Amino acid sequence: MTQQASVPASKGWGLSASTLKILACVFMLTDHAGMILFPDVELLRIIGRLAYPFFAYFIAEGCRYTRNKLKRFLLVLGLGVLCEGVYFFMMGEPEGGILMNFCFAILLIYQVQACKKALARGKWGMAVLWLLLFMASAAGIYAFVEQVLYVDYGFWGVLIPVWTALPDYKEGEAPKWLEKLSNRWVKLAFFSFGLLLLCISRGLFTNIQSFSLFALPLLALYNGKPGRKGLKYGFYIFYPVHLAVLWVIAALLEWVR
Repeated sequence: MTQQASVPASKGWGLSASTLKILACVFMLTDHAGMILFPDVELLRIIGRLAYPFFAYFIAEGCRYTRNKLKRFLLVLGLGVLCEGVYFFMMGEPEGGILMNFCFAILLIYQVQACKKALARGKWGMAVLWLLLFMASAAGIYAFVEQVLYVDYGFWGVLIPVWTALPDYKEGEAPKWLEKLSNRWVKLAFFSFGLLLLCISRGLFTNIQSFSLFALPLLALYNGKPGRKGLKYGFYIFYPVHLAVLWVIAALLEWVR
């Protein structure tokens, strides 16, 4: 089943996935430049709040269309570990970056997908087993995030892509009445609700995280098309590379001083 058939794309207007991901990279670079090079310039961190919504939404979107689930999971996991190494080398302490956040989210989304497929095929026992595995995995991830390695945006940041992926269904992989939920506007509504809860948990109107809500109008312009080809892995690689470059610049500036 093609992407256009499952999630109708708009014709002649809107922004493609690659365009929105490029915007996300710009916002993320701005955020980390503020964190590493200009910690006193809060405006940079405010602009940076727009990055997470784009990446979180497209993590859910990517899980729907990826053909090699294991490869995608291992890619995000490997880059997440690499970023952890860069951070630990520069700061001397571990810090769960956004890729670790999404690694956990992908794992949970795949379990949800397996549960949906079992339901569509009438395998109720298997569906219950997948649901129990999902609940156990979510509990384990929560404990890990809260007690061992805090990731960006905490457990909420892990759950938002999972919540966003709930209305995703492919033909034959869900009961017919649930397939009607497979609509990008329904998906955006799910995502918006999850993002709003994240902002409320951080203190709505009292924390700069609330500025992330301004990403929603741009996501509403998403036309369901992948956009420019050849950038897929570039978006993943950009994260560790730009962090390393910023840390090198910071080290050089410190050395010059």
